[in-house]
Amino acid sequence: MAAGTLTACGAGGGVTYAGGTFDEAAPGTTASAASADEKRGRELAVRGMELLRTADTVRMGIDMSTPKGHQKVTLHMDRDSNCTGTFDAGPSQRGELIMVAGDATYVRFSDASLDAIREMGELRSPEAAATVRERTALARGKYLKIPAGAAGAPSVPGMKCDLDELTGKLTGGPDADDVIRALPETRRYGTRVTPLVETAGGAHKDTNEAPAASESTETTVYVAASGEPYILGFEGTDEGGRSMRMRMSAYDEPVAAKAPAADLTLDIARIRGGGGLFEV
Repeated sequence: MAAGTLTACGAGGGVTYAGGTFDEAAPGTTASAASADEKRGRELAVRGMELLRTADTVRMGIDMSTPKGHQKVTLHMDRDSNCTGTFDAGPSQRGELIMVAGDATYVRFSDASLDAIREMGELRSPEAAATVRERTALARGKYLKIPAGAAGAPSVPGMKCDLDELTGKLTGGPDADDVIRALPETRRYGTRVTPLVETAGGAHKDTNEAPAASESTETTVYVAASGEPYILGFEGTDEGGRSMRMRMSAYDEPVAAKAPAADLTLDIARIRGGGGLFEV
């Protein structure tokens, strides 16, 4: 349920998730064992969602593959629209961002991305190529300052990172007819976790093991196995064949979102003009 909302935050929207029903109890297991796994799975899922909805801050690492390409975004956000993170949506869109509530968003493209943008500009007219060379030179090593609410801001993955807005869309817990199976503890992300698995089609009917990807579409949520069951990760595919992996951490840790030093910033108004940010 949460996958679409969480991923949309980091990917600029448009990603939805439509899983199937959770796997039925396997005939090879006893009814009481299946019932215990399902009861525990539901309890952990409900509590994990509650902890996410009420967290003051959280860091989300999102790794998504779609027919349009591969995207990676890492965001540490709070409920006041403060955010720090990194983004990677291809050679010309890699870098870092800082969002300071009520002030501005600061975006710094990597040197390699600026090189890619310049190379794209060289394929255009001589005038456009010259403009791109000038603008990428200005932006190198600098944070582009984008005032809050500015129109025509560059399209950067993760620009919409507000934990209050994100968790406000996470209503309720699992549906009444969802069967959530808690699998045995395992180790992931350097700690002990409990996998909560949903499988649509082709599940193994005689074991608790996850089926192969070729046999089914599977969604797995990992919650902490000790202490409170914080959601620590998510893996799955949506109905469009897009695969998503997420990592959650740094619950309730302060977000260090501060404006960069003035000599490291460049107002976007200085390098914008007709066309896109770098006119490519």
